[in-house]
Amino acid sequence: MQLRRRPAGDVYTKPGEYRELERRIRRLYRPTDIPVVVAYAFDWRTRIGPFLFTDRMLIPAGPRAVAAALWAAGFEKIRVVLGEWTPNFRPSRALLDGERPQMLLVSSMQIHSAEAYRLIIDAWQLGSERPLIIAGGPKAIYEPWDLFGLGPCGRYGADVVVTGEEFVLLQLIERILAHRAAGETMLEAFRRVRAAGLLNDIPGLVYPPDDRQPPEFLYDTGVQRLVQDLDEHPHPIIGLALLERPHKGTGLARKPIPLDRLRRFGRFVALVTTHGCKFRCPYCPIPAYNQYTFRYKSPERLVDEIRVIAERTGLETFFGTDDNFFNNRMAVEEIFTAMARGRVGRRRFRDAIWFGTEATEFDVYKNRDLLPLARDAGLRAIWFGIEDMTAELVKKGQSPEKTVELFREMNRLGIAPMAMMMHHDGQPLYTRGSLYGIVNQVNFLRKVGAASAQITILIPSVGSKSYEDVFRSGVVFRSVNGKPVQDYMYDGNRCIATGERSPLRKQLNLFAAYATFYNPLNLIRTAIRVWDKCYYEKMVYQVYGLAALVRSAIAARDWLWDLWHGPIEKYSEPPKPKFRLVPASPPQLTVLAPHAC
Repeated sequence: MQLRRRPAGDVYTKPGEYRELERRIRRLYRPTDIPVVVAYAFDWRTRIGPFLFTDRMLIPAGPRAVAAALWAAGFEKIRVVLGEWTPNFRPSRALLDGERPQMLLVSSMQIHSAEAYRLIIDAWQLGSERPLIIAGGPKAIYEPWDLFGLGPCGRYGADVVVTGEEFVLLQLIERILAHRAAGETMLEAFRRVRAAGLLNDIPGLVYPPDDRQPPEFLYDTGVQRLVQDLDEHPHPIIGLALLERPHKGTGLARKPIPLDRLRRFGRFVALVTTHGCKFRCPYCPIPAYNQYTFRYKSPERLVDEIRVIAERTGLETFFGTDDNFFNNRMAVEEIFTAMARGRVGRRRFRDAIWFGTEATEFDVYKNRDLLPLARDAGLRAIWFGIEDMTAELVKKGQSPEKTVELFREMNRLGIAPMAMMMHHDGQPLYTRGSLYGIVNQVNFLRKVGAASAQITILIPSVGSKSYEDVFRSGVVFRSVNGKPVQDYMYDGNRCIATGERSPLRKQLNLFAAYATFYNPLNLIRTAIRVWDKCYYEKMVYQVYGLAALVRSAIAARDWLWDLWHGPIEKYSEPPKPKFRLVPASPPQLTVLAPHAC
C-alpha cells in the first residue's frame, strides 16, 4: 500500500514548468465560461475528539488550492463548497450564474469518503447533463479504486481520479481543452481524449477504459512529479475569495463570501508552508507521499501570504499544514527571520498574528535556540507528534528530560506546546512509579506545560509501510456487533484495531486519558494562573476540550454498546482493491471479469 517513488532525477517538474502550464491554459484556451464546483467532502460522524468544535472554524487548504489553480489558469466561474459548512449540498441542484457545472471536483480524506461517494452519485442523477467528475485528495491518492463502482450494482463513479497535486490536475485539464471541439462539454471532450489514449503520458491519473460502471479494470499512469518550488503555486487569497457561505440549502448562493466578511464564518486559515519529514515511522504515509523530499515556500512568499490574508480578510490565526516544520534548520531560520520582520498594517507579526504549526520534539529541541526568533515571528503553538513518552512504541528522539526542558522554555517565551499521543497495545491505563501508563503520560505533559492533549488509538494508516502487516496480524476489526467497520471510523478516536482481550476497555482508556487532561479541576488550575504567557491557549483548549469530551462521550454511546455487546470479526488479510490497476500503455491488458449484479 505504500506509494512508489519516481526514479532519482525525475522526482520534480522542471523549474517554472507549473507556471508555464498555467499561462498556456489561460492564453490558448481561455476557459472563462466553464462553470466548476470544487466540493470538499465532510462526514459529520467523525466529530469525536477534543477538537470537534474547531472543524467548522478551520478553512482547509486543499480545496482552496485546487480552486486557486483553476482560477489562475483562466477559469472564472468557480465555487468552493465545504461540507462542514453546507452539509446538504447536492451537485445536481448546483447552478453557477444560471448554468450547471461542467466539472465537479470532489476532494476527500479517507474518513470522509462516504460523503464523497454521495456527492459523486448525486451528480450522476443529472444524466446526460452531468459534469465531468474528478476525484482527488488523500482518499483518491491511496485508494483510487474506491471512487469507482459506487451505488446499486456499481453504476456510478468518478470519471478520473487525480493521485497527485495541482500540476497533475492542470495537465489533465489542458489535454482535455486542447482536443475539445466547439460546443462540446468537458465530459464529452474527456471521453474522446480517453478513448484516443491521450491521457496515458500524464503521471498521477487513474481512470477506467470506458464509460461502463463498474469498470472492468482501471488504468494507472504512475507516480506524479512534484513541484519543488512551492512559490509556483497561486496565492491562497485567490481560493479564499471563492468560498460558498455556510447554509443548509442544497444549491449554491448567488455569490461567494466577500473577503471582508469571511471572518464571520471561519476563524483559522490552514496555510501550506512546508511538505515532508525526514522520519520514516512505519505507521505514517507522509514521507512516501512526498517521495522522501522536503519542500518549502520562500520566506518572502510566506510573509506576503500571511500579510495579504490578514489585511484583506481580518483573519489573523494561521495553522501551517506542515509535516515537520523544523525538519530543515536553514529553511526554518530563514522563514522565521523574514516573518519576524513582517507587518500587518503597522503591527509586527509578533503582535498581529497567531501562527501554529507541527513538528517533532527531536527537531525543535535540537533547534531550540531559534525559539525566541520564532516567537518574534508570531509563532504561538507547536503540535508535537510525541506518540509515546517512553519511546516503547516509536523512537523519534523524545524523552521525559528533553520534554521538561523544551516545554518550560516554550512556556517562558509564550509558545504553547500541544501534545499528540498514541495509545497502543500493551500500554496500560495507569502504572505505579513509571511513565508507561497513558494516564501517567498525560498527567506528566500537563504538569510540564502542555496546553492541549490529543490521544489517538494506533490503527492502520492507509499508505503507510506497516498497513498490510497490521491487517495480517489479525488485530483489525472487519465488523462489530454485526455492523461493518467503515472508513469514517479510521480516525484514531475509535478502537478498531487491537489484540487485547477487551476493546471496550481500551476505548474507555482513551476517554479516561482525555478526562485526565480536560476536567473542571484543571480548568480552575488554568484559570487562576493569569501570569502564564500561554494563558489564552490553555484556557481556550481546556474549555473547548472539556465541552468536546462530553459531546464525544455522548456521540460514542452506540459504539461503546457495540464494543461491549460484540461479536467482533477481524481481518486476516488486508482488504483487496475493488478493481485492478494496470499500466496505462501496456502491450497487452489483463482484465477482470465484469462485476455481477
